[in-house]
Amino acid sequence: MKVVVVSMIRNEGDIVEAFVRHHALLADHLIVLDHASTDGTAKVLQLLVSEGLPLTVRRDDSLTFQQGPRTTALAREAFIECGADYVLPIDADEMLRVDSRDALEAALRAIPPGYSGHLAWQNYVVTTNDDPAVVNPVARMQFRASSEPMPERKVVLTRQMLGDDRWQVAAGNHSLVMETPQGTRTTPMHALNGAMLAHYPLRSQEQVHQKIILGWLSTRLQDPAGLASAKQLVSSNEFSWHWQHLFADTLRDPTLSREQLLEYAMRLYVHKRADMIATDFVPLVEDPIAVNYALRYTSASTSIALTSLAQWTDRLLTRLSAMPNA
Repeated sequence: MKVVVVSMIRNEGDIVEAFVRHHALLADHLIVLDHASTDGTAKVLQLLVSEGLPLTVRRDDSLTFQQGPRTTALAREAFIECGADYVLPIDADEMLRVDSRDALEAALRAIPPGYSGHLAWQNYVVTTNDDPAVVNPVARMQFRASSEPMPERKVVLTRQMLGDDRWQVAAGNHSLVMETPQGTRTTPMHALNGAMLAHYPLRSQEQVHQKIILGWLSTRLQDPAGLASAKQLVSSNEFSWHWQHLFADTLRDPTLSREQLLEYAMRLYVHKRADMIATDFVPLVEDPIAVNYALRYTSASTSIALTSLAQWTDRLLTRLSAMPNA
């Protein structure tokens, strides 16, 4: 069995090395698309390639965030060029949690014909118990929500998607969909037994600024008129609604304490309610995941979001100037 992990990432310099090393112990190969990162992400990825890890790195310098089409292309590359039997689209802030490679293979073989697999999230959060001297967020953040009131799932792909070019990975890697004259068709999904995704969405003030400022602006650039501005907050039914809420709050006050990072993670990723009262949060449980590798290239500091925003804006203006009638 050949298992390939694919990922589209951007400005994940604090966690990308952990992501690659963690999954290199479970998968046969990784294909990572670096979406115009302006922090240390690209350098870390090249160092990991030079080290000889089973990693292929692609670069995409586009300004818009189009995760679905690009992840679909990565998945097809994994099936066709790498000979994958199963493809796992996983974000850089997600770590596959399974006892062993044998356990993973058993879970994948159990996916019925005609089905996709799916992995459920376990959301890990910043707490005041975290040791700031620990550089690896996966080792530093040891507490997660004890339950997931609004459970999230991520798709696991079989070779079925090669049977028809209309199959596409949905935005957010949540499902495999096909547009037909009768409407959107989605494959039935089978939960992988004994496998989860540990999710580390908010890790530090610097990381949140990198993620949210460029993430939301890149998403809005796809449809500037259609997507609401920071002053017109959308509901949780909208894609990337949590980015928009964090962007609006960042404009009001960019400082984020560990207590605030915890509250944001619980509201926007666990309960998916921006107005959730902290006293109603589900309790936390200490449940660290195994870290069976050492980091070599990750530093304690990350690039500030202002620098990334300046570079992104400069590229945007350059491209606008090259357009007809600009």
